[in-house]
Amino acid sequence: MQAHYLTLSFSHKNTPITLREKLALPQDRLVPFIKSLRAIPSLREVLLLSTCNRVEFYLYTHAPQECIVAVLDAFAREIALPLHILESHCHSALDQEAVHHIFSVVSGLDSIVLGETQIVGQMKEAYKLCFELESCAQEMTRLMHFAFRTAAKVRTQTTIAKTPLSIASVAVKKALESSPKSALVLGAGEMAQLAARHLLDSGVAVCMSNRSKNRAISFATTLLQEKKIKQITHITQESHAGVLKDFGLDSSVLCLLDWQDMPRLFNDFGIIISATSAQELIIRRQMCEPRDMKRAWFDLAVPRDIESTCAELGIEVLCVDDLQQVIEENRSHKKHQAHQAHALVGTAVVEYFHWIQSLDVLPLIKSMREQAKQASMQEVARAIKKGYLQAEHEEEVLRILHNAFNVFLHNPTLNLKELSHHKEGDTIIQALQKVFTQNDKPKLLDRYKCEYDDISL
Repeated sequence: MQAHYLTLSFSHKNTPITLREKLALPQDRLVPFIKSLRAIPSLREVLLLSTCNRVEFYLYTHAPQECIVAVLDAFAREIALPLHILESHCHSALDQEAVHHIFSVVSGLDSIVLGETQIVGQMKEAYKLCFELESCAQEMTRLMHFAFRTAAKVRTQTTIAKTPLSIASVAVKKALESSPKSALVLGAGEMAQLAARHLLDSGVAVCMSNRSKNRAISFATTLLQEKKIKQITHITQESHAGVLKDFGLDSSVLCLLDWQDMPRLFNDFGIIISATSAQELIIRRQMCEPRDMKRAWFDLAVPRDIESTCAELGIEVLCVDDLQQVIEENRSHKKHQAHQAHALVGTAVVEYFHWIQSLDVLPLIKSMREQAKQASMQEVARAIKKGYLQAEHEEEVLRILHNAFNVFLHNPTLNLKELSHHKEGDTIIQALQKVFTQNDKPKLLDRYKCEYDDISL
């Protein structure tokens, strides 16, 4: 039974942030949910990508329609949402369209910020997790190895990622319009770290607060080792007023704020960039106090960290979707590089399916040659045994027979390779597999590494 690649996508293109923030699964629920999907009869392999801006299922199935219903139903039950809501926002793609979508995602061409490279690491982590959970096997492994290779080509053969842009950098660019001297970064994950780096590079002093203080300290130590900063300072509730008075004068100092003190101190910051992995709001309307200064707070988290009603106090609150205008400006600057990148992705999709089709041909050719070799050796051995051939001539006769079969199989080999690229080739190849009793399908990729094998005779 023929199997298909299938993608189910919830992203910024088809799903509003109010729904996206309900879709992302925390780590402690992600693993058991992936394991539960393996019980779906129509599903052979699955890779689940869950980030702040997209939740996508990459599937390999012999019954696409049954698989869509089963996966969405399981997902709806997991996140306690009505199935019809997921169905109304889900974008599905099959086979070539699905592979093209995956290659585009990994290459950063489907991201809010065109060409961003953060998605590559996220995809590798998602693949590694699913591979270790044995939800990814041969077919998805082949696909992801090819996808990572395609992403590398896009990065090296175009300039779309030479000056990588991320949500964090877009937020910082917007924040710099108010010429801030200091900013508070909430969180210490990848997005928060990127924001902190962009702020420091722009001469803005950074204060950081994270629920896990050790992670914030580890990041600050890294910045110190990289000579991005010269000093790490800890702010307490008692010392913050004095520290903040001079805080904006020196961007070489990174200030760490204890998480428990953050609710009492965040109102003193004109710029806040929040990118935590919390499942609940961090800053609520009732926590905000009026201040005689302009404040712009950027919420880069999904689910959101900052309650939107904070804007009632004159605070400019921007979430990921609000940055779309700046993102579109960046997209226009990269239009030419995007055309080149999409061309590379399109070529990669064609190459991938040619490669996949050739995998069925190569074992067949090998089987044909092996059977010819075995027949030659068997008949030569029989001739020697019956006295038709002297043993000292065995090697010469085998060499002649080997050359003869090579000549005989040369054109069929070329024709089979060519047929593998055409639809009608499937029927011919399957018939020859039966004629030559070649039933094995080799598992060429069964290990975790970010590349694909180039098979040749």
